[in-house]
Amino acid sequence: MPVQPIAAPSRATRWPDGFFTVADGARLHYVEAGQGAPVILLHGARGSAIGNWFSNRIAPKLAETNHVYALDMRGHGLSGGERHGHLHMAADVIAFMDQKGIEKAHVAGYSMGGGVMLQILAKAPHRFLTACFQGSGVSETAEWRDRVPADIQGRDPDEERANALVRARRAAKGEEVGNNLGERIARAAPRAVAAVEDMAGRFQAQLLGVDLKAIDFPVMAINGEYDRPNARTHRLAREVRDFTNLVLAGKGHLTAMMAGFIPPEYVEGYAAFVVANNPRS
Repeated sequence: MPVQPIAAPSRATRWPDGFFTVADGARLHYVEAGQGAPVILLHGARGSAIGNWFSNRIAPKLAETNHVYALDMRGHGLSGGERHGHLHMAADVIAFMDQKGIEKAHVAGYSMGGGVMLQILAKAPHRFLTACFQGSGVSETAEWRDRVPADIQGRDPDEERANALVRARRAAKGEEVGNNLGERIARAAPRAVAAVEDMAGRFQAQLLGVDLKAIDFPVMAINGEYDRPNARTHRLAREVRDFTNLVLAGKGHLTAMMAGFIPPEYVEGYAAFVVANNPRS
């Protein structure tokens, strides 16, 4: 019998939330649950804390053992600030940790959130208990790029249905599901595609300043089988001393994490990784 994907919780479900203000005056929103060692969750482009972490049961599962904080990144969900202020997002997360008195945390980022987490790794690696790239990873160095094992070609057969559901559903403000960036790029004008590629180039230049071999805490990656997992994790597997890789069979960029499509092994796998690396009291 095939494993059933995890359904979304009732719309009536609500979790405690709050706001914090950062240096440029932007007022940013977060949602929290649970008690214990902190976990900070960073959603993807056009997503939200609720839509990317609570509606698919990841955050509620983590809250059984840990204190979970999911941030609405600036310009997303219920947060203020410019939507495209990516270069400020890492500083926003560090400011949140400082204001909450969080010295170290488990940090996970999906898609765009993984890129933000990479910036934090460059700026403040001492703030991590663990790091988890979800729907993301670390790009290859030039010398290895052509030597990485080829990723599976094609597309998750559920991806089109998932995309259609996202487009058709007018999510309540603060409950948006994001990470549909690939389809947006496919429809974009050449000028917009060039801008995205330029942004990727800047991230590539920045990640070269991250010494993966010096990371002294556990790192995990979770990616769909159809979401270029080899390209995203080969360098991590080579250079990080304590690395765990989870590839979700038959899943793409959106179906890996969206409620109604997310497989149980995603939720259980990340929760087990966090629990195994919680500080011992």
